[in-house]
Amino acid sequence: MRRFSENEYLSLKRVLDVAYELAGGVSVLRHVTRVSISQLSKYASALKSALDDPRSDEKTFIPVDVAIDVDRAAKEPLITAKMAELLGYRLVPAEERLARAGVLSVEDAFRIIDEATDFWRLTREAFADGRIDALERQQLRYKIGELIRAAHIISDKLED
Repeated sequence: MRRFSENEYLSLKRVLDVAYELAGGVSVLRHVTRVSISQLSKYASALKSALDDPRSDEKTFIPVDVAIDVDRAAKEPLITAKMAELLGYRLVPAEERLARAGVLSVEDAFRIIDEATDFWRLTREAFADGRIDALERQQLRYKIGELIRAAHIISDKLED
């Protein structure tokens, strides 16, 4: 039987929040994919209770074609990268992307510092009341996506 762990199933849902935000939100995505806003929300929603089996309803997981639409809209293969990671692989940028990357600049370094600082600030604010609520969780996921994107740009530019 082909099954992942509960945490691996949930990680597929968690990455959707970041991808949706980078793509401009579910209201934008409804124009570039075949599913509705409510269906996109269902794909990213967590289980109703800790007792729910994450594998019980595969319809709540994003279909591959919709995942590609979301990744394209986000301009970053976040969902595809998560799937590759679950299989023990890592996505590597195509050579054309490396050729377009250009030379590493001070602005690239400042961008990653700015993104890391924003993430640090959001994290401190989120922990200020002793708990992280749903909105804070979503904001942190979005900011981590921005930080990862900045790191990917630098990584691409460091390739030979």
